[in-house]
Amino acid sequence: MSIRAAQSAALSALQTSQAGISVSSENIANASVEGYTAKSLSLSSSVTTGASTGVTVTSVGSTVDSYLLKSISEAASESGYASVFSDPLNMVASQFGDVGDDGSISTLIADLETAIAALAVSADSQSEKSTTLSEANAIADELNNLSQSVQDQRASADQSIEDTVDQINDLLNEIHAYNNQLSGTDGTTLTTSELEDARAQAINELSELVDISYYTDSSNTTQIYIGGTLVVGSQVQELSYNAVGTVTSDTTFADITVNGNSITDSISGGSLGGLIELRDETLPDIQEELDNLATTLMDSINAVTNLGTAYPAPSELVGSEEVDLTDAFSGTGTVRLAATDEDGNAVEVIEIDLSTITTVLDLVDAINSSTYLDASVGSDGTLEIAASDDDYGVSIINMDASVGADDQGFSDYFGLNDMFTGTDAGNISVNSAWLDDTSRLPVGSGSDDATLAVGDSVISSGSSDVAEALADLFDENVSFDAAGNLGSTKTTLSDYAAEILSDVAQQASSAETEASVASSAYEELVESFSNQYGVNTDEEALTLSNLQSAYEAAAAILEITQSLMDTLLEAVS
Repeated sequence: MSIRAAQSAALSALQTSQAGISVSSENIANASVEGYTAKSLSLSSSVTTGASTGVTVTSVGSTVDSYLLKSISEAASESGYASVFSDPLNMVASQFGDVGDDGSISTLIADLETAIAALAVSADSQSEKSTTLSEANAIADELNNLSQSVQDQRASADQSIEDTVDQINDLLNEIHAYNNQLSGTDGTTLTTSELEDARAQAINELSELVDISYYTDSSNTTQIYIGGTLVVGSQVQELSYNAVGTVTSDTTFADITVNGNSITDSISGGSLGGLIELRDETLPDIQEELDNLATTLMDSINAVTNLGTAYPAPSELVGSEEVDLTDAFSGTGTVRLAATDEDGNAVEVIEIDLSTITTVLDLVDAINSSTYLDASVGSDGTLEIAASDDDYGVSIINMDASVGADDQGFSDYFGLNDMFTGTDAGNISVNSAWLDDTSRLPVGSGSDDATLAVGDSVISSGSSDVAEALADLFDENVSFDAAGNLGSTKTTLSDYAAEILSDVAQQASSAETEASVASSAYEELVESFSNQYGVNTDEEALTLSNLQSAYEAAAAILEITQSLMDTLLEAVS
């Protein structure tokens, strides 16, 4: 080998060692940086006129298993998805409480059962009536509160969706910026490799937020798709969403869009996918269970209270169901209406054959044909039946009346003696007129004696058959439609409430477990990646020492060859 060739080889060794020292130093400095992969030099021999003249650095970087990167991205998406359910469901479960807890909905229903049982024994006790209505009101309040807690979590999830969309957009722009810096680079600088690491880390963070697909083309540009929609290509297509603010069970949410086109239905993973499912499916299922309990409770109890009449009878009964005078009316059997005095004796008795009534107007006219009873449909669209004399009361005796497709009692059809009003768990309430005057709670039914005449007793203070029927109701298996996670069933009111509590508790527990499992799976893959491609500081320290020795050796060779060259030049001159 000529002196010139030896010099060239020594110089390339010096430069290569210097580059290696720089890479190892950077590796050690970035050892704790998340997503940083250990870098190394790729070298090739330099050959001049058939002779080796040293080595050349062809690239600086790390060779990473693309399949492992994809697996980490998928695991990040699954972990992000699972992570959003645990805290909200635990908060809801905490609000719902456990079966048997004081104040839980199942316990409150049992408390109402106890109060009604006591009322059945002392039907004329105003104290027992007050206790019964107080317990009923506690149930309504609890259902309202539980419903509100579910909707609060939906509102929180909705706001998190907006926040997550903003985070996604930030990451899309970050990845696009890395693409612009990396596009067209030849991969021979440390900066290029570090940018690729940073981009890979951003992709993992993005995957945790939303399920994506991606690939990197020949120009080192990574294209990102969300649900089949290109969001990072030559430019960024940002997602758009605004939270609604106040949320109720009837709230309709806008779509998440890209360029005005909805992608909501195509989002399936990451925390965004989880939040959408939490807001639109998981929490509404719990709300549906609550609503099912509330409506079945209302319908079951109201069907019984509407068979009764208060003692003394109120001077006016106002329905809870909206009707119009022109509405069709379909009924069979006979209903008896009586105007009664303060002692419950009949002042007037009328009976209406419902098969002759075809509209609500026909019914109103039939009642108005009496002397002491007036009927009308109020401005709020509810049926009102009042005694024409304030000293008299209105009593309704169902007899064998059956109204509508559901074969309801006459009073029940119009909601004239409802204990509970409302349409769902969010707005269920106790009849405000009864709360203002507890004597209006009907505990007995009026006389269905065929010979009942003016002056006869319609209702007495000791009548208790309605209270007894209410007490029996709580021991009966009531039909519940399928709702949420609960299938159709026949069970008691309190047992169904207990099923809801158990279901919510189970969902919270399962969500916590699933989040832990998904997080562990993700962390294991990240650890595996780090073990394979991360920085081992001990190895790097050894490499650095060897490179320093090589550098010193190359420098020594270069010094020797330079000395030889100087000697030769002096000899020639």
